[in-house]
Order: sequence, then structure tokens, then C-alpha cells
Amino acid sequence: MPTDSVNSLLASSGDAAAVAAARPLRVLIIEDYEEDALLLARYLLRAGYKLDSRRVETASQLESLLDDPLGWDLVLADYTLPSFGARDALALIQARGVDLPFIIVSGTIDEVSAVNAMRAGAHDYVLKGHLERLLPAIERELADASRRKERLETEAELRAVQQRFSSTFNQAAVGMAHTSTDGRFELVNQRLAELLRVEPEKFVGMALGEFVLPSDRLAKRALLEDLIAGKRTGFRAEVNMLRTDGETFPAQLTVSLLSRDHDAQPSVLWVIEDISARKAAERETSELMTRLINSERLAAAGRMANTLAHEINNPLEALTNIVYLLQTYELPSQATEMLDVAARELERVGHITRSTLSFYRKVPGRTLDLYQVLNEVLQLFDSRAKQYKVRLEPRFGEEIRVARYDPALRQVFANVVGNALEAMETSGGTIRLRARISGGKAIVTVSDNGHGIEPRYRDAIFEPFFTTKGERGTGLGLWVTRGIVEEQGGKLELRSCTTGERHGTTIRIKLPVFSAAASPSRL
Repeated sequence: MPTDSVNSLLASSGDAAAVAAARPLRVLIIEDYEEDALLLARYLLRAGYKLDSRRVETASQLESLLDDPLGWDLVLADYTLPSFGARDALALIQARGVDLPFIIVSGTIDEVSAVNAMRAGAHDYVLKGHLERLLPAIERELADASRRKERLETEAELRAVQQRFSSTFNQAAVGMAHTSTDGRFELVNQRLAELLRVEPEKFVGMALGEFVLPSDRLAKRALLEDLIAGKRTGFRAEVNMLRTDGETFPAQLTVSLLSRDHDAQPSVLWVIEDISARKAAERETSELMTRLINSERLAAAGRMANTLAHEINNPLEALTNIVYLLQTYELPSQATEMLDVAARELERVGHITRSTLSFYRKVPGRTLDLYQVLNEVLQLFDSRAKQYKVRLEPRFGEEIRVARYDPALRQVFANVVGNALEAMETSGGTIRLRARISGGKAIVTVSDNGHGIEPRYRDAIFEPFFTTKGERGTGLGLWVTRGIVEEQGGKLELRSCTTGERHGTTIRIKLPVFSAAASPSRL
């Protein structure tokens, strides 16, 4: 039954204005009598609907009409048709998964059949003799269908939002978690599981605090308490976190409170970022800045040392000439011995100034054998050792004379022995100086039984300007010492202990053996 025929019928009855102002309604009427279908259509038109209806008698007709892309608003079905009734139509519609208000309109249906039809999925039934119930039933079912459609759309949107949230949450490049206010995990993303090395399903019953070092946990507790109390909306903090395998890593926490319904407890959102790479870059930058600063300080020290060396050379030359002239006179033996000592010391001062001048520019110079170098160092510190009640115990023989080095090596052993004396200036003790040739290397060992070097300083004592001597130290002695050893092609090793019977420090210096005939050309 096309719509045009229904509208034409009403227009001929003087109802054209009602048709123009009516509400649209698309209805499938399952009815074998065309007159009954026309009466139902006229009833709906007079009720204020702009009707678009089709009469259906067979299953194939119904299936074809259900494919209409415009869709349908309502089904009105007679209960009993010769070959196709309301129960058959209802089953077909349900099989297609279409949500249509389905109202049985029949003149023969009994109460038991009506109840069974309602149980099968029909929404209501109306007797043809009581059509006054039809319009309220239609209005009610259309409203219910609209609400069902709105609910389904809302649920679909919610599922889409949840899916987007789940994808974003699980694919985030940082760790994320929802916890209760006492820190118990409620939701964890894949990245956090990877960071903490825990299978996602094993987070149940665990708390975030278990993965934060106790000291950091205590330090940040006040921030979390303020957040839960509503005194702040969120906070950021850096902590050290602990993986299940015992490994730690630095992390940045971004924490915020998520409000829920009034009857539910709020939850806490944690965003956890591994900042190991950032911390390493910060350390590298800091170390680079330190090296740059030290480099500039060393350059300044070198320039000052060169200036001082030039200024010292002139009076030093004058003193050297005076001592030389005095040595030509006949003097008492004691005075001659003193002049000889003065001449040697002036020569050493001259060597130091020449070494200072060549601090950044190497110049050729003479070499000394290792035996002579060590003996001169022992003579230099002999009186000072007696003053401190320190015994010097040398153990080396003439065989080490085959090793010859730049005189700057005297400064190396002087620094090492001097440091050992300072370590025992109030307690006394023994300094053992050993030297031997082995495997083409000269091995010199200087050991003391002083107070030793604390472990926290051992990595820093060879850095420029680091000192534990306060105002007395420049922080350059051991740095220069190691530099000279390495320039000679050698290696310096240190071992120290501050407790027990073997407390003290041992420095071992290994140098390649340069004979008089094969001295290094760079010296």
C-alpha cells in the first residue's frame, strides 16, 4: 500500500492540511486485508503523522523492505495470516538484529497468545475493536525505541572512547598507572610493566611504593598526603625506582588526583618516566664543564708559572755565580761542604725553573740514572724524616743505574715521599722505598704506614686542584706526578687502607727502561 494512495484518500476527505503539518512516521503493516491496512493508515494520519507505510503479506516482502536504507520506525502486525503471521515476522526481524517497535494489532488474538507473543519479543498488542489504545502504545514504544537508540549510541561512543584511551594508555612511551589513594595498583600500562620488569597481571595486590627506594618514599610522602587531602592538584618529583631484579633507575613522577562519583574513592594517576639518559647527559655536561674550568685554571697556572720562572732565573743566575766564585777561594772544610750543598740545591732550583718553563713545551735535556734520582730524593728528605721521627728504608742496588730518565722524575719521587712524610708527621713510622728491574721495566715502590687515604677520596686525588690538606695544599702534586710518569711512558698504581694492621698507602710506579744509549728522543 503506497503512501500516495493513503494521502490521496485523506485529501479526498478534506484532510490535506493535516498531511502537510504531520510528523513523519515510516510503518510496516503486516496485514492480509487491504481494507484493514487502509483503516490503520487513516487512523495514524488523523492522529497527526505524515505516514510512509507498506503492507506486507509474506516473509520475502518483509526481508526486502528491511533492506531499505532509510529504515523503519514501527511494525504493526496482525497476529494470524494464512501463511505469515506476527510470530513469524517477529522472529525474522529479531534474526536480522533490527530494533523496531513491534505492536500486534489483531481482532482474534486471545490473552494467552498475546502473553506468549510479548514473551517472544513483541512490545505490545492492541485489539482492532479498541484502537484507542493504539496511539498511546505507539507513542510509548517510539519513545522507548528512541531511548534505546540513544543508549546504544552512547554505549558505542563510550566503547570508542575506552578503546582510544586503552590504545593511548598502553602504547604511551612512558609508564602510566592508576592506583588507589593507598598506592595499590588498579590499572597499569605495558610500558610501566616493561620498566619495572613485572608481568601486567602480576601487579594485582602490589603497591607502587614497593618499587620506590625507601628513602625517596619517605621524602615524597608529604607531597602525596597534600595531594590526597586536596591541598594541591598534582606534583612532580624525581625518585630512584627499584626493578624486580634489584636494578635501580632514576625516574620522574608526574602525579595527579582523579575524582570519581561522590560515592567512590578518588584514584591517583602516575606518569613514570625513566630519566637515566637525561641524568647521564647532565652528568656528562657537568663533567665537561668541570674539565673546561680546570683546563682554564691550569692554563692560567701555567702562564703564572712561566712568568715566575722567568723572574726567578735572573737572581738565581746571580746566586749561582756567587757560589761558584766562593768555591774558588780557600775556605775551611765545613764552609766548602756547605757551598757544595748550596751549589747542588741551586742547580736543582734551576732545573725546576727550566721544567716550569717547559711545562707545556718539551725541550731536550739531560738524563739521570734511577739510582742517582732516588739517592738525591732520600738525601733531600733525610733531615725532615728525622724531625718527624720517620725511618727511611731504601732497598735498591747499582743494577738500577741502567735505567735513565729525565730529571723531572725527581719531582715524582719527591712528591710521593713528601706526601708519605706528611701522612706520618704526628705519628712517626716507616717509609720503604724499593726499586728493581724486571721484564724490561723499572719498578719503584714507595710505601708508608700512615693513616691512609679514605675510600671516598681515592678516585679524586689525581684530579687537578683536589686536595685534603686545606690551605697547605694546591691540589696539583699528584696530578703533576701522574702526568710526568705517563710522559715517561710509565704507569702509576695506588693502594691504600685506613684500618687494621696494614693501614697506610703504597704507590707503585712502573717505567720502561731507557739505557744511556737509547734514551727517549723526546726528553
